[in-house]
Amino acid sequence: MASKTVEDVLFPGIDVRVERVIDSSGGLVVEAISTGRPGRCPDCRKQAQRVHSSYQRTLDERPLGSRRVVVRLRVRRYFCDRRSCSRRTFAEQVVGLTERHRRSSVGLTGWLRSIAVELGGRPAARLCHRLRLAAGRTRLLRLLKAPTVPDRAPRVLGVDEFAFRKGCTYGTVLVDVEAGRVVDVLPDRTSETFAAWLAEHPGAEIICRDRATAYTKAVKESAPDALEVADRWHLPQNLSAAVEKTCHQHRNACANTPKRRWRRRGPTCRSRHRCCYRPPSCPAPRSSNGPVTATRTSTGCWGRAGRSAPSPAG
Repeated sequence: MASKTVEDVLFPGIDVRVERVIDSSGGLVVEAISTGRPGRCPDCRKQAQRVHSSYQRTLDERPLGSRRVVVRLRVRRYFCDRRSCSRRTFAEQVVGLTERHRRSSVGLTGWLRSIAVELGGRPAARLCHRLRLAAGRTRLLRLLKAPTVPDRAPRVLGVDEFAFRKGCTYGTVLVDVEAGRVVDVLPDRTSETFAAWLAEHPGAEIICRDRATAYTKAVKESAPDALEVADRWHLPQNLSAAVEKTCHQHRNACANTPKRRWRRRGPTCRSRHRCCYRPPSCPAPRSSNGPVTATRTSTGCWGRAGRSAPSPAG
């Protein structure tokens, strides 16, 4: 097995050289120097020829086991020699490690963005704390970016409303049903906004929606050839809402329905025998010689005459 250097372990495929690694009480501090080719101006894209100066950047890197890793990276600042360019100097960016105006590595930023997408603000911040990642909820939310909206609508387009603030402000979410991803988010749920989006993004063949009339009007105006279908979730949801509404309208009739009640025949039986209870509509037991009289036994139950209860022992 070929031996690996520290650079291959900490920064695989990245043009940096590790000067030293410091083991401190708070974690690992890695001091490195950029060794890549001269960068390009971010405005005119001309490759730099002269070095202006160098300075040190501090980056948070993904933890190594349970140890926090901090990278102290020395990068160069270059001159832009193109006279027509308004920028005179610029700092280099190490591909795969640094980004402009970012104090975390590219790898750590990807981790935090994935956590923020799945959990949101405060739950994501609690998970980052458990994973020893220094990130608060505001930083995590700033990493979220709006998805790129395609020029054409997907073949199967899902449409539904959601609440920015329940009872006050609502929006519309558009989903690619086949791919299972969000396509776009509209600021309201009006038919005009949805119709304008369909006109700018043609190509929807099937539109899966709820039973709202606003979306139906927009589809008829901007995508008359599209097939409208109702999604499976809204069908039982609408049915349950209709049943609940009907039961609420007839709640007085349901409340006046007579209920069958049981009447106690005698004192409470500790053994809870069936002889202690009898429905009011049940006639008294009879025999061939006439009505059967009931007598109380030693156990406290009422039994038929002629049948004595077992006497207690002794």
